[in-house]
Amino acid sequence: MKKLSFIILIISLLSCKKEHRFDLDKDLYQFSEKMENGDTVKIKTNLSVCTYFALEEYTFTKQNDTLFVEKYSSEGSDRQQTLPKMMYKIKAHDPSSFENYFKYLKKTDTVDKNDDWALVSITYKNQRKRFYTSDLRDLLKK
Repeated sequence: MKKLSFIILIISLLSCKKEHRFDLDKDLYQFSEKMENGDTVKIKTNLSVCTYFALEEYTFTKQNDTLFVEKYSSEGSDRQQTLPKMMYKIKAHDPSSFENYFKYLKKTDTVDKNDDWALVSITYKNQRKRFYTSDLRDLLKK
């Protein structure tokens, strides 16, 4: 009976799925440090101005305790580029990090909307955070 209980315990421990604790609202400003293996965060930037259409998408994935980033950019309908996945080595406290850029956007986010025309849209699973601009000058500055 002890062997059977032990086997059931081992099987149940091995079959348990690990819960991901990453929460976009809570961990956005340290996402590169807080992401866990298997997590993916997507960042979409809308760089369109007037009749010029452009966007960039960054996909961050944590695998084997290493954070990777892949970049896709599109300019109009005929110019598209995907850069290969590479290690993301910038620390959250570095002035050029995405985390510091998000902190800047949080301080300067002047538009309270909930539409699809955000300057920056960040998604993790079913969670989403958006940052907006108020006008063309604000857009070009950000």
